[in-house]
Amino acid sequence: MDKKSKNHLVYSQSYRSDLSVLGSPVSFAQDRGSRVLEELAREFSPGKPVAHFKPRLATLKQLRLAHCSCYIARLKKPATWAETFGLSSVLPDNEKTKATLTKLLSEYRLKSGGTVQAAKLALAHRLAVNLGAGYHHAHRDNGDGFCILNDIAITIKALQAENLVERVMVVDTDFHHGNGTASIFKGDRSVFLLDVYAREAWPFKKETCSLAVPISAHEGHLYLDKLKAALDKALSKFKPDLVIFVQGADTWEHGVLNRGEGFSLPLSTVQAKDELVIDTFVGHGIPLAMVFAGGYGERAWEGHYHGVKHLLYRAGIMTAPAE
Repeated sequence: MDKKSKNHLVYSQSYRSDLSVLGSPVSFAQDRGSRVLEELAREFSPGKPVAHFKPRLATLKQLRLAHCSCYIARLKKPATWAETFGLSSVLPDNEKTKATLTKLLSEYRLKSGGTVQAAKLALAHRLAVNLGAGYHHAHRDNGDGFCILNDIAITIKALQAENLVERVMVVDTDFHHGNGTASIFKGDRSVFLLDVYAREAWPFKKETCSLAVPISAHEGHLYLDKLKAALDKALSKFKPDLVIFVQGADTWEHGVLNRGEGFSLPLSTVQAKDELVIDTFVGHGIPLAMVFAGGYGERAWEGHYHGVKHLLYRAGIMTAPAE
């Protein structure tokens, strides 16, 4: 593996947040990034770690670009985390809990900073991936769906504030509708959100977005055709300076949170999905930064792996196409 992979991969071991301390029974697969790096090393550079960029915390100033100050202040409260993670009981409001939440928030800020860095690397080197994050359910003034901070919105607004980009497209292929991202950018003509999601799945109240492509439970076999048509339509309407690709491994039948909630795709289709999105924007010469978003269970990392590998191939880090 070429050392130049550092120009395209962003990760920190601190991404492996221990969310069990909140009392949630959900298997969040927080080790997905490290598992992907381990597999890349095993396959392409045995005995050598894969070079990657280590992110910095998103600053409070950057957080306030996407979230209101009152919500950021509420992140110190156990009730805020209980609501966001759907917990039946709230952690006691004591010093131990305060220390726990401070650590978790720092880790989420680091993941958000990772998305900012991945976007900047993409602008410099055309393609990059933050091996985590993709918290598309967090709204401006509240968390939702296990998402405390919306790193996608933070990144877009931070890059716009630095005059690095003007127009950004978000391509969200996570199983669930990105309601937080949609609500934050509602009415913002500088951001185009293409959202492909399971029609029947949570959140049941859908937000308005630039181009919504709900896929019904019986339409999994049409997924790639619908995605291709949506990408063509989006690019005919909007010319971005940068694309943020919200990958999602929960469209895969072994990475989904709740089986039976909607369609599920075989791994071959998930891989083709990722190739289609990456290849489309490479073909148009548009920088793309990818984030992981949803993926649950011990095998979730497998749903991300091919997309990362294909991104590195298209970046010129690998000499042969991913199979």
